[in-house]
Amino acid sequence: MDNARNNYGEICVYCHTPHGANDVISALPLWNRTINQGQYQIYDKPRTLNRPIGQPSPNSLTCLSCHDGTISIDSIINMPGSGRYSEAQKTSMNPAFLDQWPGAAAVHATMGQSPGTGAPTDQQCQFCHTGEANGGTVSGLKFDAFILGTDLRDDHPIGILFPVTFDPGVDFNEPGLTYETAGGAQMKVFDNNGNGYPDKDEPRLYDTGEGFEVECASCHDPHGVPSGGEGTMFNPSFLRINNGIAITDNNPNNAQIVSNTGSALCLTCHAK
Repeated sequence: MDNARNNYGEICVYCHTPHGANDVISALPLWNRTINQGQYQIYDKPRTLNRPIGQPSPNSLTCLSCHDGTISIDSIINMPGSGRYSEAQKTSMNPAFLDQWPGAAAVHATMGQSPGTGAPTDQQCQFCHTGEANGGTVSGLKFDAFILGTDLRDDHPIGILFPVTFDPGVDFNEPGLTYETAGGAQMKVFDNNGNGYPDKDEPRLYDTGEGFEVECASCHDPHGVPSGGEGTMFNPSFLRINNGIAITDNNPNNAQIVSNTGSALCLTCHAK
């Protein structure tokens, strides 16, 4: 994808920065990405769940800053190096600012547009969003399957308020752990191993002021792996619980992942 976005030469910088983080939303730790402040079309069948549903909270907006398809993958606030910071970049993607990264001119020349000319062309967008440009194919990759858009009515409801009582008439399971983060935010965690800590493979609910809600990070681990380093295992779709997804032979390390069949992820929250 290096011909479609700035290659900052660092992994963490696409989401995090040691200084000058986004303070527009309560996103931790040290969030470095532009945030879409527009309204989303939320799931509109609340009667099927009988639960209130609101706009996505920071624990979803951070994910959507890449996955709703409205913000460039390299749209960060504080680019590596001295003097590459933009306060305005927190809420509005500015291609002219991103063009300041060394090498950006070569990228735009490849795509037939000079740096600093404003919004990207449809052809530029297609390098990432469909993998096609100039009538050809870029590395045979197609990224459109990962773009949710701003219409979330056909996706799992996020911003949905979780019950606070759990009697026989409530079709939800009660999370066993209330955990407070270093920043003071609270989570309800399905503490499957009983260690009193929100492990990466344990679904959770987030309270950002309206009560405990289901958000993107409730079911998805943003870092996607239960281990690190050489031979790291990869959880399909970054799910906190591998929800019965078949283990393929493409990566022999995946054979070590336990496949929790029977809708295990769904049944963590839903009592059916």
